[in-house]
Amino acid sequence: MTKFSLPLAALLSLTFGAPAQAITIEFDYTYDTRGFFTDTLTGAPITERRALLDEAASFYSGFTDSLTAIAPQAGDSWSVKITHPSLGGPQITLSNLDIAADTLLIYVGGSESAPGVLGFANTGSNLTASGSDAFVDAVTTRGQANTVGEDATDYGIWGGMIWFNAANVWYFGSDASGLSAGHPDFLTTATHELGHILGFGEADSWHTQIDEAGYFNGTNAMVVYGGPVPVDQYGVHWAEGVMSTVDGVAQETQMDPSTTRGLRELPTALDYAGYADVGWQVSAVPEPQHATLFGAGALLVLAAARRRSTRA
Repeated sequence: MTKFSLPLAALLSLTFGAPAQAITIEFDYTYDTRGFFTDTLTGAPITERRALLDEAASFYSGFTDSLTAIAPQAGDSWSVKITHPSLGGPQITLSNLDIAADTLLIYVGGSESAPGVLGFANTGSNLTASGSDAFVDAVTTRGQANTVGEDATDYGIWGGMIWFNAANVWYFGSDASGLSAGHPDFLTTATHELGHILGFGEADSWHTQIDEAGYFNGTNAMVVYGGPVPVDQYGVHWAEGVMSTVDGVAQETQMDPSTTRGLRELPTALDYAGYADVGWQVSAVPEPQHATLFGAGALLVLAAARRRSTRA
């Protein structure tokens, strides 16, 4: 298990609400049983891949909030089912986990499947909690108000899982100049899948802002885009072809359905605005060393159902 603590950065103009606590994304490799992040012979971490996963988390280093700790006491109990992150099919029941305040716990792994799919993420199913009112609230909303239903305005989750398809010939590099045609960029996919766990296309507060015509009407997103933003047919991504910027450079949005192999796409101003509309307090994100290498590119459309993200 590794922990990646996300520091609070200086505020950008794209900041909504008072700063709270920096969010920690904690990656758990317990179910990495097929050798995607862990050498199956020695049990040693595959450090290059884990470092890139940490780098993916760094793009959310400006996210702050006040997430209540999940700490079962006598009489408290909770559980959630997740897809096995190294098998991509069977479910695992997680029970009575302790999760620290302001922390998201994410199980990761990978295995081989049809090579057209890159990965998927979800926040689990059959979430149950019993015990004190404060404990149940911590499990179901992380202490956030108005997170459920058609009028939801915020988001609070325990964490989730991400599965990566080991059948693909991934580019496991931080420097985008090493990308080549036909090789999917692991950093791009990991950043995208983390975004879904953070509520993009997942939160009730996301879906309540989509109108019947298929446009997202979040206040912050509309300011950045200049009006309602088109979403894909499932309402879980921006529509294919929606443009924004990264560090002032035009790029197709990172949270669209898919990315062409051999290209890197990372969160744009519009992506961050969408997270702010979900309920996160969004601050400036430190610029990675390779930020000048970010590029735009043509993207491929790939369908995705709610609570399951796939990229090709």
